Amino acid sequence: MFTPRFWLPLLCGATVLACATDSSPTAAPSPRLSAIQRSESESGPSASGHADVIQLPSGALRTFSFHARVMPDGSVEGEYDNHNRAAGFVNHGDVTCLRFINDHDAVLSGVAQKSDNPAAPPGTTAVFRVGDNGEGADDPPDQVSQLANLPAGSTADCRTITPVILFPLVGGNVQIRP
Repeated sequence: MFTPRFWLPLLCGATVLACATDSSPTAAPSPRLSAIQRSESESGPSASGHADVIQLPSGALRTFSFHARVMPDGSVEGEYDNHNRAAGFVNHGDVTCLRFINDHDAVLSGVAQKSDNPAAPPGTTAVFRVGDNGEGADDPPDQVSQLANLPAGSTADCRTITPVILFPLVGGNVQIRP
């Protein structure tokens, strides 16, 4: 007759063998893990954020949101949305250019798709710069420039123009991942 003293070690050994996995480099990952790894590796450099900025000299609030990602083929996909309360304008466009100045500064540009700003109608190229100054309580606020609006059909973009004046955020956050 089999006693617990006999079958317990056998049961534990069988359990260990059943739970063991091959950790060699040639072991194929599960399809789900493979898809997760693939999507993370295909996630390119990016910049995103939401900015609340005080417009000077009026003191009005400007809100600005954007996101852009470098795709596996090298193209850039994203959008921006700018609401200038001082002037009463709202514009929205596609981001098609993203250039990293360093690990915490980036320049982006794209073409306005919708705009009620007569000085920057649809088709205008908007160029802007953002700064990510960290996440800590002691870090200075993140920054964003105003939009530099170029005429429709302009060949200038984030590769050729770098806005210099940046405004500190009074709310929001910028994230840059080169």
